[in-house]
Amino acid sequence: MRGGQALPSTATAAACRENSNALPDRGQAGSLSSTASAAADRHRTDIDGLRAVAVLAVLFFHLRISGFSGGFVGVDVFFLISGFLITRIVATDIEAGRFSLAQFYSRRARRLLPAFFTTLSLSCVAAFLLFTPQHLETFGKSLTAAVLGVSNIFFWRDSGYFDLAARMKPLLHTWSLSVEWQFYLVWPLLLSVLLALFPRRMVWPIMAIAIFSFCLIFEFQDGSVWLLSRTRAADWIADGRATVFYNTPFRAFEFACGAALVWLPRPRSAIVHEFLALLGLTLISSAIFILDSRSGTPAWNVLPPAVGAAMVLHADRSRWAGLVLRNRPAVYLGRISYPLYLVHWPLIVFCEYGLLRPLLPAEAIFIGLLSFALAILMFHFVEQPYRGGRGLVGPSGLALVGMVSFSVVSYAMSGGMPWRLQSVAAGTDLADSVALKAITGSLACQDFCEFGNLQSPNKILVVGDSHIDQYTRALQELGGQEFHFLLAEAGNCYFGAELQTRTNGAVTQHCRNATDQAARWLKAGGIVAIVQGQRWPGYRNILERKVDSAPVDMPDLAKLFATMLGDVAKLYSGFRGPVILIGHAPDANLICYLRPAYVSLPCPVPTRVEHVAFEKAFAGFARHPVIQQVESPIFQLVDPVQTLCPAAECHVTDSAGHSLYVDENHVSIFGARLIVPTIIERLRADLSMASRQPPSQSTTR
Repeated sequence: MRGGQALPSTATAAACRENSNALPDRGQAGSLSSTASAAADRHRTDIDGLRAVAVLAVLFFHLRISGFSGGFVGVDVFFLISGFLITRIVATDIEAGRFSLAQFYSRRARRLLPAFFTTLSLSCVAAFLLFTPQHLETFGKSLTAAVLGVSNIFFWRDSGYFDLAARMKPLLHTWSLSVEWQFYLVWPLLLSVLLALFPRRMVWPIMAIAIFSFCLIFEFQDGSVWLLSRTRAADWIADGRATVFYNTPFRAFEFACGAALVWLPRPRSAIVHEFLALLGLTLISSAIFILDSRSGTPAWNVLPPAVGAAMVLHADRSRWAGLVLRNRPAVYLGRISYPLYLVHWPLIVFCEYGLLRPLLPAEAIFIGLLSFALAILMFHFVEQPYRGGRGLVGPSGLALVGMVSFSVVSYAMSGGMPWRLQSVAAGTDLADSVALKAITGSLACQDFCEFGNLQSPNKILVVGDSHIDQYTRALQELGGQEFHFLLAEAGNCYFGAELQTRTNGAVTQHCRNATDQAARWLKAGGIVAIVQGQRWPGYRNILERKVDSAPVDMPDLAKLFATMLGDVAKLYSGFRGPVILIGHAPDANLICYLRPAYVSLPCPVPTRVEHVAFEKAFAGFARHPVIQQVESPIFQLVDPVQTLCPAAECHVTDSAGHSLYVDENHVSIFGARLIVPTIIERLRADLSMASRQPPSQSTTR
């Protein structure tokens, strides 16, 4: 789930804090040594309140509560708080000569690991009871990444189009914990060096780090990095928004901004404190209520919440504005923010997974309340007792036991545990994730390639996203002897004349490679027919105009399909020949057939609203006067629904028990072999008709 992708669509954060917010009063701007022996420790309850704001924003965002479209910015607030508190504690200890790296990591482990390992344990049980083999295997990999503190890298690299949906990843939220732990690994050592070099001017090197990190966001956010553009490393950053969202170097901006506050002199006027706190809360609230996962660029989206949180932290003497953060409910919520953050996302994922649909409003409220209840229990009966020294083992022992135990569990899940399945699916390809990978319908071309009979004069241009790639193996098998196929395919990339997948002004490299190659093949001539397929309803609300990157939001299916078909017609306006459009395969509800027998849940009936709307839109499109012109392409529709759903019920296996799908909406080679014959027959009929016409009439109907 990334702030731009869709990513992902989703963003998460976890706050880390010491045993309290107790901070000594600030001494000179460039030194903390005068405060090291001070006894006037103050518990900053406003920081607890700020955590409450951040965790509520994330919770309501994940529950899809209306108005909290920018709730993902809670991550920025949490990181900035962490940078401030950890820097203050470490710097004070370093200057006092009592800093111990071992003790620092021990305190961090004592603070974070008990609730974290409890959440992982409960998630393992739920995944075992609910997940299909394919999803359980992926969960096991994410479990290892989370325990090793690299889940941010795992989810960054595992965010491709064929990847499981973000809301099927119960440990996705641990990416922010990994960022925190990577920060802990480097920051104390870096502070030691900087304090030795700049004992009286620490604010300047810290701000230099923040500025450098912010510049990195600008450089990497569109995925086109000049220094790496000529190397294979560019493939790793093709999705720039995911790169800057998940990786620690780009989050250093927020940590460093919080750290700089430690040495930045506070204003003397109480009025200025009130103004800073009020303006800071306004900036954070504006980001929560105005931004969404597709708005702006990461570099600018990060500024309002980060600057706002810095203002609130810097205004520690505000009274009236601070009342929002210092009241008892807000302070208590801030204290339980860590366990609340940990438990809420797995609850959402497992509930939606069991229901096979998003939560209804009443269900979302129930899950929110359940998250609060579990967070309170975890805080008082897991987190607090262990921090009070009542754990069975010490922090180092707990870390070792956790790593070993969860590594064993992850290994056990590596095969998906297909023996848990219901008997109806246990003997099919669906039961084995390895078998599912083996029956993919894709030839696995990278962006574009040619296959079939390369000497054949019958050149067929095949274009689209992953929903055309799923037919390539069957096209090779059934038509490779007589047709020369030229494939231009890019996952999650819409092919059109004036519209493209929304990318906030930056077309990802694989989209550009595929679309440019398709244009070159068309311009070169010799193409006798075109086959295009894509996940047509999948581009709802994620299209933009090519000319100015303006978003094109069309929630209405009729308008969406009519616009897309008209745009495709413009793309091929100069082509004289048949254009076969392939509709999208019906959703399979594959999860329902693969869920273990331990939990018996009803399977929802797949809706055919999207298919009916597309067929209706195509019928109107084909009758359009422009399409009826003699020199326009001949558009035809091949609808997989007619093959896979011959009756009222759609099939997920064939008569031999082979899976027709590899996931919820991508067909397997067995499903493709049922659909592709219709495409081949259309091509043969169209080319046969064209060959019987006189040369002067070969482009007429």
